[in-house]
Amino acid sequence: MRHGPFSRSSILVYGQDTIHSLVQSTVIAQVEALLESNRIEDAAHLAKNFASGQISLDEAEILQYIHQAIAFTLFSQTRFVEAAQHFLAGSVDPRVLVSYFPELSRPLFTDGEEAEVYDGIVKRMPSEANVDDLIRNYSPHLPPSTREAPAAHGIRRILREEATVMIKSVLQGFKGKGKQKQQEVTDTALAILFARSGDTTSLLSHLESSNSASLATVEPVLLEAGEVGALCSLLRARGNEGRVLEIWQGLVEERYRDTSVPDPLNDMFALLESKQGKDRALLRKWGVWLTIRDPERGLRLLTSTKRSTKEKDREEDLTVLSELQRSHPGAARKFLEWLVIVRRRDEPELHVQLVQACIDELLECLQDENTLKLWRAKSASYTSQPSQKHTFLLPSTQLQRPQTSFLAYFASTTPDSPSKHVRLKALFALQALSGYNAETVKSQIVDKGFEKVLGLEVALLDGKMGMHRIALRALALTLRDPVSAETYARTGGIVIPSKAVEACGMSEWGALFSARGGPGILEREKSSEKKGELARILLEVYMEDGDPQQTARLLNSQVSNLNVVDVIPLVPPDWPLRSLSSFLTHSFRRTLHTKHQGQIIKAICAGQNSEVFESSYLVFREQGAIIEEADDDDDDAGEPESFDEKGDLAEKIALHLQNQRRSVDVTDVHPGVSGGTDADVR
Repeated sequence: MRHGPFSRSSILVYGQDTIHSLVQSTVIAQVEALLESNRIEDAAHLAKNFASGQISLDEAEILQYIHQAIAFTLFSQTRFVEAAQHFLAGSVDPRVLVSYFPELSRPLFTDGEEAEVYDGIVKRMPSEANVDDLIRNYSPHLPPSTREAPAAHGIRRILREEATVMIKSVLQGFKGKGKQKQQEVTDTALAILFARSGDTTSLLSHLESSNSASLATVEPVLLEAGEVGALCSLLRARGNEGRVLEIWQGLVEERYRDTSVPDPLNDMFALLESKQGKDRALLRKWGVWLTIRDPERGLRLLTSTKRSTKEKDREEDLTVLSELQRSHPGAARKFLEWLVIVRRRDEPELHVQLVQACIDELLECLQDENTLKLWRAKSASYTSQPSQKHTFLLPSTQLQRPQTSFLAYFASTTPDSPSKHVRLKALFALQALSGYNAETVKSQIVDKGFEKVLGLEVALLDGKMGMHRIALRALALTLRDPVSAETYARTGGIVIPSKAVEACGMSEWGALFSARGGPGILEREKSSEKKGELARILLEVYMEDGDPQQTARLLNSQVSNLNVVDVIPLVPPDWPLRSLSSFLTHSFRRTLHTKHQGQIIKAICAGQNSEVFESSYLVFREQGAIIEEADDDDDDAGEPESFDEKGDLAEKIALHLQNQRRSVDVTDVHPGVSGGTDADVR
């Protein structure tokens, strides 16, 4: 039978005033006696025998006390490796042991922090402040002195290594045990030990597992030790991804170094790409910085973020643009283009900035001699196409179709290159956007001496300034581009329609041109009057050039916008009649159609008037005649009294018509009459 922790006796000696008992010494007393005589192995053997079999809670506490006493005795004698197993068996508070290691205790403990220890154990704890003092005191005396002897240095180094091995093994045994504060000390101390010893594998394994290490304590140690990758793993496990990005930034800027993180910039992109649509604030914070390092991926990150039309988001976009303009102008231009073209931002200042950026880039491309020669050759090749000025006039049914526009010719024959796309974007921006000063832009081109090379751009700007005759002359005569000239006249001043943009393969710009309510002057319906005016100006330009082929085709295509009365005086008398036959035929047919349409409208109106008259006839008949008699008396104002019979009948007629079941529907039969004339329906 196993008894409790207290000794029992079967022999009692009674005295006159006392009772004496012969008892066996307690286990604790026996162990302490053995330790006092430095018989540590016997004390350990006694503890082992006491722990055999099942023990109660009280006995378990006694056993812990014994192991702690043995452990601190060994620890005081610098027998660190032997002490480790007794520290574990005694379940000593790890904070007590860590307090002897200054590299661990300084970042972990604050002044006044306490831990519970048995009174008997306190007496056996070393009086030295730390393990280094303990090792120094146990160094043997060697000449010339303990501090200076090479052998003493070797002994201290070995003992310090053994102490480190001991604390590691003890803390690893305590991992996951004890109260929250004890677990925090254990995990934090282990991380510091692994980092300073360069054991990256153990450090990663420790941090990736469940642990309670203090970030504030571990972070500076890991950074100092160069274990940046391990720190990032710990931070990501704790969900502090913002700090992870900051550390990766330090690696990119070479403030930190760690070969275990070979490509921190790519890691930053990967992390932020996984946050798209989830954390806009994080994307906004790092988007500009990443764009400076990698413009392509950075812009893709910035432009992939979902945005609303709220004022806050609009201000945020402008802030990003401003930061990019200060740090990376090239990326700023692309972001500005995205704001206007994709986001459809309609602020005039953005349009002005985009137009100016496109023009600056265009003029910069022309500084390259090869690009300048190529574009000059394209202009010369296009304008030198065979002229039809003196060609015998073909019948109207056999008129040749015009060649493609200069824009289509340039886009199809020029090899793909950055300069080609720059010019196309500049043309589209000049056409689609508004708010910029066309005169200023033109002066920039002229001052550089590129007005001939950029003839299409100059003509477009002339049109923006309202100088339609100059623009049409430049398109039709200088550039020899009848397609663009007739498009200009047909659309009321647009040189580049949306179909031409889409044909160039610039789908994003084409969407801007065709969008309703989009920014700038887009393709839209013009008044018949303006169309007719521009068509007449173009006709005059063709007449001045004496090109019957182009003139005849223009007349046939613009029948609805040209008046015969205006055209006949412009035709030279030596032109054959067949050159105008098609135009006159269509014009007369339209006039006849307009006349017949007017007659139909007149008949419909007469029928509606008759129907209303018949409906009101019965009312007039029921009311009978009203006799008006002259009255010599004047009213107060000196004017004779008036009799308004229509006013009296109006209400009655309205009531009568309202009571009739059959209602009279009046239809608007006055459709718009094209051709600039009004139909006479009287």
